[in-house]
Amino acid sequence: MRRLDLNKLERATPWSSTDALLLTDKKHLKELNLCCTKPTDEEYSEKGISNVEMIFEQLTPPRNLEDLMIVSFFGRRFPTWLGITRLPSVKIMILSDCKSCLQLPPIGQLPNLKYLKIKGASAITKIGPEFVGCWEGNLRSTEAVAFPKLEWLVIKDMPKWEEWSFVEEEEVQEEEAAAAAQEGGEDGTAASKQKGEEAPSPTPRSSWLLPCLNELELMGCPKLRGLPPQLGQQATNLKELFIREAKCLKTVEDLPFLSGFLQVEGCEGLERVSNLPQVRELFVNHCLNLRHVEELGGLEQLWLDEDMQEISQLWVPGLQEQHRQLHGDEHELEVIEWL
Repeated sequence: MRRLDLNKLERATPWSSTDALLLTDKKHLKELNLCCTKPTDEEYSEKGISNVEMIFEQLTPPRNLEDLMIVSFFGRRFPTWLGITRLPSVKIMILSDCKSCLQLPPIGQLPNLKYLKIKGASAITKIGPEFVGCWEGNLRSTEAVAFPKLEWLVIKDMPKWEEWSFVEEEEVQEEEAAAAAQEGGEDGTAASKQKGEEAPSPTPRSSWLLPCLNELELMGCPKLRGLPPQLGQQATNLKELFIREAKCLKTVEDLPFLSGFLQVEGCEGLERVSNLPQVRELFVNHCLNLRHVEELGGLEQLWLDEDMQEISQLWVPGLQEQHRQLHGDEHELEVIEWL
């Protein structure tokens, strides 16, 4: 058996320990779809939630599985087998309409994951280090890499999602302190010695996060306030970035490796797009507060929707002048407007 679909799993009952290898011993299973019935307006009972969590926990897949989809799971926590020890071969993962889960599973250490889609996880307000996975000590100081082969990431229809980070706040503060000490040079070192402390050493810049990410899509995330800074620092192969209906997002900036195109649509709170030196194409639609677009030295084409034509006059001339300075008069920035 190569593929298995299990539907209406909320109707199942947990089985005895003698049946624990229901899926684990399916050595040739490559594709597995685990689905519950789409929920109605009625809330599930505590007994129903507990039951479906137990059912999914018992459906441990074989290690050779390559394609996994979980649909309409209404438990509050994902099964514990969603991680590196049980899914070393998974290349494609889709988590769709898991509306009650409060936290994403720790899948950042899956060694072969290439495509990940998370859709409709409507209870989640924050994506943090738990998404990367558990490790001993600081991930960046080891040989571990987060999402080592992930090429395409889609996050869609997340109405309560507000924060996105890859590291704890304490680590961010340590990074900033280390950077400040390094910039301070001898003065910073002397100040530390006066306090009887060693100056903190800067964090090594190695590609430990999303080194193969090529395309990122964020759609229907109206409360998301910002992109994680590590995205610009570590995702060195990022080529395409789509952002749609992120109304609270105010800036898209400091993505020096983004080398293909950026498309922003329906981002009503967006005010600034800057420091994207390698972006070649920029598509802007219904971002009516976008007053600052700058430091796009590699831009070749600018696509503007009709409703952007007035406010874009605040920054289009500056982009055109920058383009002339960098590329000469014979290569003008192409500005395309459509109705």
